[in-house]
Amino acid sequence: MGKFFIMVAVTTAGCALLLVFSVLDGTWRRSSRAIEEHAIRALISDWVEAYQNLDAKRMAAHQTPVIEVVDRFGRLRLQSATENEKLWSDTFEAISKKSAPPTVTVDHIEFLRPEVALVQVSWQFSEGVLLVDGDRIPPFSEIDTYVVTETRGVWLLAGHNMQEKKP
Repeated sequence: MGKFFIMVAVTTAGCALLLVFSVLDGTWRRSSRAIEEHAIRALISDWVEAYQNLDAKRMAAHQTPVIEVVDRFGRLRLQSATENEKLWSDTFEAISKKSAPPTVTVDHIEFLRPEVALVQVSWQFSEGVLLVDGDRIPPFSEIDTYVVTETRGVWLLAGHNMQEKKP
């Protein structure tokens, strides 16, 4: 009878430990996820700030060397950081430094795996975009989807799909 109680006590203790470890693991995962989400928000924030400052080099530094970009004109596959930087520097050559910056909001982050996430971001160009030749692109909004990946503790943009938001 004594062995039976010892087995019950050991089994109960084992179950209690499993429960504690599963609770701690869940807490750790939520904490880890919050840390990674904060890092992704910081990446997007810095990338947006680089955009608002028309800083192509800084934007390219936040992207993987090979990146898929889909803008309103079609799909691009950029093969190097140099191509990334050239895309943005060519874009910024047409934008006046007097153009009002867009309002940008991170709407949603969805982790597909611990090191891969989709990020939905709203861009509001309430005054449009002033071009260097004096023309103005009328006001518009975009919903952009980014694929971000984490390698060796650093989050980078690996994909960027721009979709104009219809009123």
